[in-house]
Amino acid sequence: MKSGIFYLIFAVCLLVSGVTAYPLSPTDDRIGAAFDYLHTCQQDNGGFAETGRETDADTSWFVLMAIVAAGEDPNDWVAGGASAVDYWSSPENPWTVPDGTAELAKTVLAIRALDGDPRSWNGTDYLGALQSRMKPDGHFGDHIYTHYWSMLALVASGEDARKPTEWLKQQQNPDGGFPWTLYEGTFIDSDADDTAASVMALLAAGEDPDSTVITKAKDYLRSQQLGDGGYSYGSGGSNSASDTWVAQAVVALGEDPSTWKGKNGSLVQDLLSYQKSDGSFMWTHLMTDNPCRMTAGAIPGLLGMPYPNLPGQTAPVFPSTGEEGEGTTVREPFIAGYPTAVTTVPPDDRVVTVVDDFGAKVTINGTPRRIISLAPSNTEILYDLGLDDRIVGVTDYCNYPPEAEKVDRVGGYSTPNLEKVIAKKPDLVVCSFGNTDEAIKRLRDLGLTVIATNPTDLSGVMDDVVMLGKATGTEDRADEIVADMQTRIEHVTDRTSAVDERPSAVHIVWYDPIWVSGSETYQDTLLELAGARNAFPEIKGWGIVNLEKFIITDPDVIIVNSGTGMGEEGVDIIYNWILDEPRLKNMTAVKNNRVYLIDSDIIDRPTPRLVDALEVLAVDIHPELFGNATVPRPTAHSTPVLWPVALGIAAVLIAARWRRRW
Repeated sequence: MKSGIFYLIFAVCLLVSGVTAYPLSPTDDRIGAAFDYLHTCQQDNGGFAETGRETDADTSWFVLMAIVAAGEDPNDWVAGGASAVDYWSSPENPWTVPDGTAELAKTVLAIRALDGDPRSWNGTDYLGALQSRMKPDGHFGDHIYTHYWSMLALVASGEDARKPTEWLKQQQNPDGGFPWTLYEGTFIDSDADDTAASVMALLAAGEDPDSTVITKAKDYLRSQQLGDGGYSYGSGGSNSASDTWVAQAVVALGEDPSTWKGKNGSLVQDLLSYQKSDGSFMWTHLMTDNPCRMTAGAIPGLLGMPYPNLPGQTAPVFPSTGEEGEGTTVREPFIAGYPTAVTTVPPDDRVVTVVDDFGAKVTINGTPRRIISLAPSNTEILYDLGLDDRIVGVTDYCNYPPEAEKVDRVGGYSTPNLEKVIAKKPDLVVCSFGNTDEAIKRLRDLGLTVIATNPTDLSGVMDDVVMLGKATGTEDRADEIVADMQTRIEHVTDRTSAVDERPSAVHIVWYDPIWVSGSETYQDTLLELAGARNAFPEIKGWGIVNLEKFIITDPDVIIVNSGTGMGEEGVDIIYNWILDEPRLKNMTAVKNNRVYLIDSDIIDRPTPRLVDALEVLAVDIHPELFGNATVPRPTAHSTPVLWPVALGIAAVLIAARWRRRW
């Protein structure tokens, strides 16, 4: 109740004062509140992270950009005797010797933001290392975003970016937008975030704002603006991160983002609507998600400072339109903006109560007839239960079974569109842990019946099948599914439990830098049941292993995800990289042809198909025990990767994409 009162006071203050002309001044109260919040994020080593978490290099980078954008001195930001500058000079920073191309580029940008020389920072030539990763055609890495970060780093360092500019221009989609990655012969969908970042990189490198490529990109961004004035990633609602990217790109175009308007508000109004009473910014109106990172990211967007942020950079001056400062309406608190959801399906006499994975007791009146799933894993379970004709809404990432792709989309995994959810009049919404406690509470506040899953192992998956079976009146089918899972698991473990030697194995979900599944993951459990031992048990959850350690550890078996590592988009780039990378040619698994491809969805989603993954792993790890057993296999693409793949995705972005796959 207390936080709600603070929120209303904060909103009333904005209403009285109106939204000042864009860009905001560094002395604006809202910028001051944001910086006050960021001070609470600073750790004793000078870096930044959420309270209770270890310092995060990516969050620290965005905070540094915010500090420089506001014209503040990073040396003045001190905690535990260490400044923000000290962090970027410390070996504690995992980007001190970054494996990833994007991390390397952002390290160069950080050094330039600190007015340092990236050719000689702590005795290391970061710029030279980055330039060595440029391919003959001018491309950095194997993706669009590794490329635009590298372009921005070159420009910030005063280097020639003409060849990379020409390469990026050739990657524009027919709709004028840019995707996050690319695959020869296939157009990956454009999105506002990567289009905005590509526009910033092209303009920073000297591309003419009136050129065809920029004009088409601008038209694409215009076409993607939502009614509230904001931008989304996928078909979900608007979010502060997308808003910030586009606002910065619009400034780079020489335009005022406050004049970019949807039906019910401008881009700047929507971005400001995510700020909370404590000064932090939410990601969406349902989800907080790393508020230190979101707050730091929003500041340059509100200050009118596109990347690269360099010392002495000044914000543009736009002519006042008057409309932003006169009677501007501040958005009401989130829940007030939506009607209470009601179902039009009359309940029958059936009443059941289940306890979901968050400990909530959920009473279901009647048999659910209009079900929405907000996670791909739950969608699979609901279809397994035979509820095909009752599912009325799923997320953008629900791709299995194939029938799920024909169901109406209600937004992303982390960005559900509440208007679409409510319009479906569901009598049951099935969420997952990645939707967050906060989002689940807000859905319940709207009057929706919500069950949330959060299985932590195979046993938890079976428990969820039983729980959802009870909730939907399909108990018998749920029992059949669980019995089948148990029988198949025992068929594997009856053989693997007696093996004398357990080979070391690693499951790779990404590369450059290499991300592996450590202990306390589904994949770790599956490796153990399949008769192997995890080569990297010291890593908790999913984490980065540097190339040197990966080579020295030398796992006997290497398991890699299909597609891009998180789905079936494009070429099997991880698999090809392992086989084609010269530095890995002497590894045991490579020499012995023990690098195996596995469908990323069956091993990464907590569904009954985890047993499929177990069977695949068992056959690959112990072929002597299972002979020619038939198991589900993805089709390996034959397109070669000619250079070492370079994704270099920031940890926060990996986590976000990872959650949306579940």
